[in-house]
Amino acid sequence: MLLYLIWGPTCSGKTDIAVALARRTGWSVIVLDRVQCCPQIATGSGRPLPSELGSTQRIYLADRPLAEGIVDAGTAHARLKQEVEQRKNEFGLILEGGSISLLNKIMSDPYWSDNFLWRSHRLRLDEPNAFLGRARRRVRQMLTPGDDRPTLLEELVAHWKDAASRLVLEDVDGYRYVIRFAHDRNLPVDHLLDLGPNLREHLIEGIAQEYLEHARWQERDFPDIPSTWRLIAPYSDEIDGLAFNQPALASTLLTANEIKTAAASKFG
Repeated sequence: MLLYLIWGPTCSGKTDIAVALARRTGWSVIVLDRVQCCPQIATGSGRPLPSELGSTQRIYLADRPLAEGIVDAGTAHARLKQEVEQRKNEFGLILEGGSISLLNKIMSDPYWSDNFLWRSHRLRLDEPNAFLGRARRRVRQMLTPGDDRPTLLEELVAHWKDAASRLVLEDVDGYRYVIRFAHDRNLPVDHLLDLGPNLREHLIEGIAQEYLEHARWQERDFPDIPSTWRLIAPYSDEIDGLAFNQPALASTLLTANEIKTAAASKFG
């Protein structure tokens, strides 16, 4: 089996690439994001809408009530192994995400060296202005009401009165900044739903800046690909930055025959 790992910092386009690859190959996507395992904060955690996924399959490593907290890396890693084992007869799987703690678990476990072919697509943090432009667009989408799901602010207000949920939200990017924003301005949390345009822009900028700081931390602390992994292509940034250029992305992906040839050469 081939595991195609798409990893990198927040707001780098991982999900777009994973969905594009899933559409082309028919492979399932297993999500290496522990926060997205809480569907009650789907908007703020960046879970894509069903309409964005189309016919592709996206598998989360848990389905937890927010009040129970974010799934720990050890539990998520064990579930990942179970999901992969259940699909070992499939030709390939896509692993997509940026959880440093979960990636550390994966890359330190010999299980992943011994049983699979790998292809690594590592997205890099680009220069701040480009990153912030994408982050601001993403935050605006999260704050814009729609029929498909609540906004980030509506999610926060809905769960704010529950003490256990509040503790979780205070430690999640985006929500953490919004909570501090309200506190600094002596705003009750439910008043955030009625912000004027100037305060709203300040909020968008602050969340985007928090995402940038998180991305810098990820970029600094991501683990290295183990030398024991059986890579069918050298570790590289060969399609870095192509999340927003789908024709260029498609031209870089291996064909089925290329994968079979690589597998034959690796495993004899």
